[in-house]
Amino acid sequence: MNTSQSVRLAAILLILVGAAYADETSRYSSRFEPVAGRNLVQNASFECGDYLWSSLGKGTGWGGDISGLHGTIEAGGAPDGRHCLRIDLGPGITPQSYFDVWPPAHVVQAAPLAANVGWMTVSKGQPLTLSAQLRASVPGTKVRILFRFASTAPGRIREAAFEVTVTEEWARYSVTQAALDEDVCIAIGPDLSATPDAAASLWVDAVQLEANGEASAFETREPVEVGFATGRYGNVYDAADPVVLTVLGCNRSGEEAVLTLRQEWEDYFGKALEPLALSVKIPAGGQVSVPWGLPVPGKGYYRGRVMWSANGNEHVRPIKWAVIEPYTQDDSPFGLNHPAPTARQMKQLSKAGVRWVRNWSVNWGWVEPKPGEVSWAGPDPQLDYVSSIPMHNLVVFPNPSTNWASTAPDMVDEVLWHSMAYAPKDPQLLFNFIGQATARYRDKCHYWEFLNEPLWVPDFCLPMSAGYTIKDYMALLAGASKAIREADPEGKVIGGIANEPDSTLADEFIAAGGLQYCDILNLHPYGRMLAPEDFIAPMERIQAAMDAYGERKPIWATETAYYGVDDKPWEPWTVPPDHFSAGLLHPSERVTSDFIVRHAVILLSHGVEKILYHEPIEGPVNNGTYDIENTFLAEEGVPKKSYAALSALANFLGPAPRYVCPVEFPAAMGERALGYVFENGATAMAVVWAPGQDLSFVPPAGVTAYDAVGNPVDPANLVLGESPHYLVSASRNGHEPAERWFQEEK
Repeated sequence: MNTSQSVRLAAILLILVGAAYADETSRYSSRFEPVAGRNLVQNASFECGDYLWSSLGKGTGWGGDISGLHGTIEAGGAPDGRHCLRIDLGPGITPQSYFDVWPPAHVVQAAPLAANVGWMTVSKGQPLTLSAQLRASVPGTKVRILFRFASTAPGRIREAAFEVTVTEEWARYSVTQAALDEDVCIAIGPDLSATPDAAASLWVDAVQLEANGEASAFETREPVEVGFATGRYGNVYDAADPVVLTVLGCNRSGEEAVLTLRQEWEDYFGKALEPLALSVKIPAGGQVSVPWGLPVPGKGYYRGRVMWSANGNEHVRPIKWAVIEPYTQDDSPFGLNHPAPTARQMKQLSKAGVRWVRNWSVNWGWVEPKPGEVSWAGPDPQLDYVSSIPMHNLVVFPNPSTNWASTAPDMVDEVLWHSMAYAPKDPQLLFNFIGQATARYRDKCHYWEFLNEPLWVPDFCLPMSAGYTIKDYMALLAGASKAIREADPEGKVIGGIANEPDSTLADEFIAAGGLQYCDILNLHPYGRMLAPEDFIAPMERIQAAMDAYGERKPIWATETAYYGVDDKPWEPWTVPPDHFSAGLLHPSERVTSDFIVRHAVILLSHGVEKILYHEPIEGPVNNGTYDIENTFLAEEGVPKKSYAALSALANFLGPAPRYVCPVEFPAAMGERALGYVFENGATAMAVVWAPGQDLSFVPPAGVTAYDAVGNPVDPANLVLGESPHYLVSASRNGHEPAERWFQEEK
């Protein structure tokens, strides 16, 4: 982290309590245009599949939610039309979510409410009636009906909740609520919170939100409705599969509807692709499902705008998707700081080559909150969860003490980590805990990091503001290292100050002999607003410090990130105060993504073995405040551009890339280009780019060039610039002279 833990958590807490700190003119995005119909809800009878429906659950840890719809669209037996939504709950079925701080949270999501995606505009104070057809497999099933209101963003989202009891027979249920603000979204679903281990199914149909004091006869938002489906969570396609977008249409009118769908779309680089068109005929009173093959030119990230006219209205809907080569290796250089809250999100990230999770749940203060009262109920499910994906755990022991064992002065409150930040009265108790924890989890973890960002963060671990020094940290690290190695002879100890490379604290730790107590040195090289190339000199300095000590040890970047969001969660965009990542956004996802790859390559070529990104939170539906900080995924698990770029990088590098040397470019290219050579098995690969330049060149025979998302590039059109290129050869090694990698400059 490149800001204090307290500042970051303060930002999270501000969001959770709904502090209204934005310009009053800002409104949450994904707001639908008004139409003449009575019902405000789109796809209210699920005839267009699950389009514009997700799930709203209980926030987990720092705010993680379910992500995506928990439920299936069922054909037949619906009271309105041909389809309805079925939500199943029960052992092995009820969704679960996890987060490792603060403290560890494991939530059985026994009330996964079906929530509409998008905000609807209403008049503050007017009565709103929400109604739906419902039935349950178990009579007496509780159903929660929820209104969520907002007027400014980011700000407080106010809720009004109701409960109804449902029978086995279809019946219409309705509730009325005065609009608390000008924008509204709704959610409805089973609530088995009182009996989370119970099993039940709920069917939902004909959802209607109307500006009325009572429910009227159901009607769809428009007579002719269109929806879209990829059939894939987050719209991620495998490169070997055809990219097909299914168009779902429903026509409630008495005449055939003939629609022309037009799509404008672009690739990762922002290049406009040939516009697409599709004619769709929907018979009167009928429904259709029409496949629309998308002629994607290759792997990467794509975004489009689908436009059509119907019911006298013009419609525009965005769609984003990625096409990647799924990563198949067990190990990789990439991971996460904190787990994503759901297995579906974790598997989405794993598919792009993310294989590690830095797990904070094994904290002495949570395991033993009172002397002798030991419970592993908090960390046990956290490590099991990560292992089940499967991913690899890296356990960090985040704090040196507990509240009851701390040497903190009386003036320090026992809230959050404040008292736990101080050294323990009896260090042996800390070492005993670390030994017990290591022995307990050594079948799930062999990498153990001691303390998060000691010394330099004002209130987190052994803060210098309280007088602690590097020697104080080293004294505790020595005991912790001994305990880990005795409990797990195969274990690796990760130690150091976890500072950013521009700080010399790591150098001081190395010079003081700290490397003798660890196998791996930690750093937190957050990109902030720096160019990736700005990390070259600091990383060289740290390597030189290890050389001066007499031994180079591997480095793990156990936290880092660059941030960028093309689709802002509110418009007009304003940066909220104290939001960690919102103040660090780069101009676009393309810039951010290119930076992430260049930054990773520079780190991996300067002694770093693993890079863990902060942090994979997804917030509740229709509130993208949390997702700003999600490095690779946007709302509903839909990738950002960095996801496609990381996938390409991971596949080129493989599980254990060996750095060889920097690229020596031909003299004609001067110092305008940068590049680094790695070997991955029998294959040599150079990653090259030229910041601020457009350098054309031709690779020699036997060298294949690929773009930033993994597509072959025509040698006649190869231009180095901001985005990295990959030069791959099975017949070369990293020490080949420059002219073997670059034939000539054009």
